[in-house]
Amino acid sequence: MPDILEPYHEVVKELEAVLYNLPGKLIAIDGKDGSGKTTLSRYLSWYFNVSLIESDLFRTQEDGKLEYREDEIKRIIEYRLNLPRPVIIESVVVQQLLKNINKKADFNIYIINETYERDNWLVEIIHKYEKEYNPKNNANKVIELNVI
Repeated sequence: MPDILEPYHEVVKELEAVLYNLPGKLIAIDGKDGSGKTTLSRYLSWYFNVSLIESDLFRTQEDGKLEYREDEIKRIIEYRLNLPRPVIIESVVVQQLLKNINKKADFNIYIINETYERDNWLVEIIHKYEKEYNPKNNANKVIELNVI
């Protein structure tokens, strides 16, 4: 079994410079459904002792649409950044979500996990999002987990 924490340690090394003294920075974690965004986000928020916005907790699902309570997400991000303190946000469409609330991440992470991909209603939404935003190529750090 591969050491899942090794890719996490790579991210920690890069974020240590970004989060030195824990300034108000916005860290965005992106990837397909089930790729490991939430697990990595929880690890990083624990490791750095910073706030985490798990976008699924702010999601509303209606007729195959992916919508978020963006006003609440924006309020939390602004509150944290104004302290100033870092905040991590993760989503399958994180760049689109941030654009909708007029925010830009200071550091973008994209997760690839080819061993796990769901065949569900999100596939078409994610495909359209990736075509428009190209999150993998715009990421500061791309990690491959390749574990189930």
